[in-house]
Amino acid sequence: MYSMGKGVGGNALKKLIKGCLYNYFLYLCSCLNNYVMNKQLLTDENKFNLLAGRVPLLLNRFIYQQFKKSGINLTREQWSVLAVLWKNDGCSQQVIADETSRDKPSVTRLIDNLVKEGFVERRNDPNDKRLNLIFLKEKGKLIEKSVLKVVNETIEIATKGLSEDQILFIRDCFQIVYDNIKSVEK
Repeated sequence: MYSMGKGVGGNALKKLIKGCLYNYFLYLCSCLNNYVMNKQLLTDENKFNLLAGRVPLLLNRFIYQQFKKSGINLTREQWSVLAVLWKNDGCSQQVIADETSRDKPSVTRLIDNLVKEGFVERRNDPNDKRLNLIFLKEKGKLIEKSVLKVVNETIEIATKGLSEDQILFIRDCFQIVYDNIKSVEK
């Protein structure tokens, strides 16, 4: 089961996921309607849409545009790494990889860029010299409020017209899908 933690960064991440979940929910409702009408749950087109992840791609592009419009020079991927550090500063790259569902080489590249841009720094783990711990630098700490403001505004746009119950229902459905996939992975 994934963990989004508590605190400002965790809540913003939860809200971002809620936006994605709503769009997937609408997609699943469409599939269910198709099944009821045609006795076929997923058409080839629906399978493509689901596997291509069109809604998350659209949401990622939109949040990047919102960052850019607000003068924030971060990608959504970089932001997701910072969000982990805002709730767990000084964690390992493996923790970041797990929390963001990315492989270690991808996380390494993201961290390399964040180091170059002055948002984070690597420090040796005092208990295990083979490991690096990732810490926020002042620049990484200072950007948190402005990033989360943009994220929250983006979520408000993406979830417009949804009740809290609808969002919770969608979240619960996707938690089941997530858990099903994780249970057979690896």
